[in-house]
Amino acid sequence: MQDHIAKLVSSALDNFDTPGQSVASLVRQAARIASLRKDYTAQYRFQIELLDVQAGAVKTDPTIESINNNLMTLLGVEGAQEQVLKAFEAYRLGRKVGKGDNIDVVPVSQLDINLARIQSVYDEDSVQDKGSTYYAFEAAKAADQGQAKLLSMIQHHTEILERIRQDVHSYLVLVEANLHTGKPSSSVFERGLEYVRSALAEHAPAALEKFTAAEARLAAGTPEDLSQALTSTRRMIRDLADALYPATGETIVGDDKVSRVMDDDAYRNRLIQFAKEKLGKQLQGKVMGDALASYGKRITNLDSMASKGVHGDVTTAEAEQCVIWSFMLAADLLRLADGTAAEFASKEPAIP
Repeated sequence: MQDHIAKLVSSALDNFDTPGQSVASLVRQAARIASLRKDYTAQYRFQIELLDVQAGAVKTDPTIESINNNLMTLLGVEGAQEQVLKAFEAYRLGRKVGKGDNIDVVPVSQLDINLARIQSVYDEDSVQDKGSTYYAFEAAKAADQGQAKLLSMIQHHTEILERIRQDVHSYLVLVEANLHTGKPSSSVFERGLEYVRSALAEHAPAALEKFTAAEARLAAGTPEDLSQALTSTRRMIRDLADALYPATGETIVGDDKVSRVMDDDAYRNRLIQFAKEKLGKQLQGKVMGDALASYGKRITNLDSMASKGVHGDVTTAEAEQCVIWSFMLAADLLRLADGTAAEFASKEPAIP
């Protein structure tokens, strides 16, 4: 993954000044790179550039929702709020109009289009025949007045687009420098890693041992190591289940009327029951049902992917994805355990 990101960054920088390259295109490239690096603050900052903020798209965009959820998983609600405000402040500074607090919230793609149209009208509004007749003089005067207004609009759009463009360039250069110095992950993701390691050490030290082993196997990179990385993630999730909801052997009937045994082998059932009991303190009805369904799907998918470490060949991309998925799932469950999950907070990260 690091090599892939490095190629994307290098290509983006090499072609940054290519004639005809829109600022919107540069922003999309930066957002993709931020997503791959799990740099959710930067991804948020670039994603809102692409949205119609005035129409409320920030509150309905699924990508923004996913970013918010990831930030809350990694940093908790307060930490996520801090990063959202940081991203929005960078957006605000890039969109300032004049000396006041007003900002231009038109999507960056529309800014590109608007500038091209205004520039075209400006060029067409130039009167070539500035003869001595009264009508020629009046036409030239009107054209000059029209061009003056258009020039102000051109300057407005150009200034904003150049600020956004410079922000993208600065981000790409920073990412390139970090990759060259052996820092593939973002600081936000690293903070999340620190939380997971610390929380696992407190709640499930055996799971921490498996997670550390999975990271080491992933770094080694041989086919056998990649398979072992997947096996370690599966054992990590099982150890986490043993710590959070030890086997009782009892049978519990869920709201769906399905009976589930809480024995040693049924660690997936135990994790879902753990989440249900924790979420039941805050959520009810359909909201809790949707949350539990999400946990169930993630646990099942992760278990299915991890099983490939035993039954088939594993690619580097699959191993990386499995380790990251297990890490994010563990982070969510651990925040349920220590009461720092979004569901236990009075509010989710507010969107400015």
